[in-house]
Amino acid sequence: MTIKHMILPAIFLTACGGGGESTSTPTSAPATSSAPVVQTASSLSPMERGAKLYKRCRACHTLEEGGKHKVGPNLWNVYGAKAGAKEGFNYSKVMAASAVIWTDETLDAYIQKPSTFMKGNRMSFVGIKKQEDRDAVLLYMKAKTTP
Repeated sequence: MTIKHMILPAIFLTACGGGGESTSTPTSAPATSSAPVVQTASSLSPMERGAKLYKRCRACHTLEEGGKHKVGPNLWNVYGAKAGAKEGFNYSKVMAASAVIWTDETLDAYIQKPSTFMKGNRMSFVGIKKQEDRDAVLLYMKAKTTP
């Protein structure tokens, strides 16, 4: 049985007076629904939201100290680091030659639309449009990658 099938009869019975029960004001607290609570993205803390959004980055990046490089470099200690300088990763020529230092501002601009921030880089990720989503991802990344 789906949530929709559990909730709709309950809403109908409530709207129609409880299916034959008295419509007077109840003297006790109403029964709670057994339907599962679904947490929406807007009800998550910024850190929880960042962790959830970061899941799309995990296919290519690791965050932990000593983590392996994947399609993209390990991001441990990325804040304050020069772009394209992580030892053991084969960067695009444009990334390796850049003078970018990764800060909140540069990372925000990069994850908004990597192809626009640094033309010629190899990151195929389309980007994160919403500022609140980027802020949450960066908060999570900073917490996970800063020694």
